[in-house]
Parts: sequence; structure tokens; C-alpha cells
Amino acid sequence: MVESSGKWPLIEIEALEALAHESGIQLGAGDSRRNLVTRGVPLNHLAGKEFRVGKVRLKGMRLCEPCEHLEGLTRKGVKGALMHRGGLRAEAISAGTIRAGDTIAPVENAQI
Repeated sequence: MVESSGKWPLIEIEALEALAHESGIQLGAGDSRRNLVTRGVPLNHLAGKEFRVGKVRLKGMRLCEPCEHLEGLTRKGVKGALMHRGGLRAEAISAGTIRAGDTIAPVENAQI
């Protein structure tokens, strides 16, 4: 269940795959410290926009750049290798359940 006041960091699986390919750093989806992992969705384009994951409405707040804490929990080089592709911080503006395979789509005519 997604709480309406919750913060939701998202990351693209493609960023984690590129991390492994380019730097040899294997970082599992759960190790990325992001709540949602997407495929085929350019998350940086959703900053400042409202979108839905399934029936849950979210607002992209800002990019979720990797930090020293993440690097300390994983391994050296993660911060630099994920710079500008560390995901998106979003805020839930409606409650509901997010399920694996839910579609991500922009909310048309959203007032931001």
C-alpha cells in the first residue's frame, strides 16, 4: 500500500545494467536503496511532473542523485557511476497499491 504522504525514490533498471556493463559494479535493485525499479521509463523526464504508477498518482520532485551513504553501503565508485542516472524522488499524492508490472504514465493536464 502506498501512503499519500510517502516519498518514493525510483530508479531505472537500465541504469543498474549500465553500471554493471560500464564499471563492472553489480548493484541489485534492492541494493540501490530505491523503492521502485522501472524499465523503459526515462525517469529524469518526470521531474516536476505528475504521473501514475498503476492507480497511484505521484509527483516527481527532483532527481535522486547517488550519495556518499549509498556508496558506503555498496562499494566505491557507485556514486560517480550513477551520477545523473540515480533515479527520481517522487511524492505520492494519492494512496493505493503499486504492483509489479504496473504501467507508468504521465497525468495529462496536471496542475503543478
